[in-house]
Amino acid sequence: MLRLRVFALAACVLAVGAFFVHAQDDGLKTVLTKAIAAHGGEKNLAKFKAVSSKFKGTIDILGNKSNCTGESSFQKPDKIKNVLSLDLNGKQIDIVTVFDGKKMWVSAMGNSMEITDKKLLKEVREQLQTEGAGGLSDFLKAPYKLNALGEVKVKGKDAIGIRVSKEGQRDFSMFFDKKTHLIVKTEMRTLDGMTGQEVTQEKYILGYQDKGGIKVAKRVEIHKDGKSFMDIELTEVNAFERFDDSVFAKP
Repeated sequence: MLRLRVFALAACVLAVGAFFVHAQDDGLKTVLTKAIAAHGGEKNLAKFKAVSSKFKGTIDILGNKSNCTGESSFQKPDKIKNVLSLDLNGKQIDIVTVFDGKKMWVSAMGNSMEITDKKLLKEVREQLQTEGAGGLSDFLKAPYKLNALGEVKVKGKDAIGIRVSKEGQRDFSMFFDKKTHLIVKTEMRTLDGMTGQEVTQEKYILGYQDKGGIKVAKRVEIHKDGKSFMDIELTEVNAFERFDDSVFAKP
């Protein structure tokens, strides 16, 4: 049971994603254009397609909070590797999860297995491709469509919301700080790796740091159906043009 729980948790954490149009209203294009500039500009965002990070924080496992540390390597559009260390039921567990754009593997507790659930693989791929799309600039072009969500409060900040749609994929919402134009929240429906059920996942970016001319997250909170799932601080972030293919090899 513990082993199955570990593999399900790994799939759930991986689906969190990365840290990094024919619009009906020209105002939406203006919002995105300002956001692109605030995050480092189109040139810098297009140049750095790969990001590595180290993090620490807490993760909720079946209602119990556990301290965790980890490292993540993400390369646009849909490759990611996570190394997560946590205390699970009194045991120190190290979990390595890799998605190379097509295949997904999990290694933990002396065992390694390939995840073959097509529905979950599709969810992971789409979420990575959406959140990693060309430094926001891709959303200004077809096949993406933009819709206004109006002004809302996000953690006490005035924000402007935009829903991004693409045929065949789930909608994805972004909320931008009206003053800084930085993303303060993303929201989308996705599968929960622990339960296999659809949930609303909200990602709050609570702080930024500068790296290589671009803005990257400093602290992130992730909620699922309104309940806290992860709260992490990124202690080290590095941007690259790309990783060697070996980074995303089977663990």
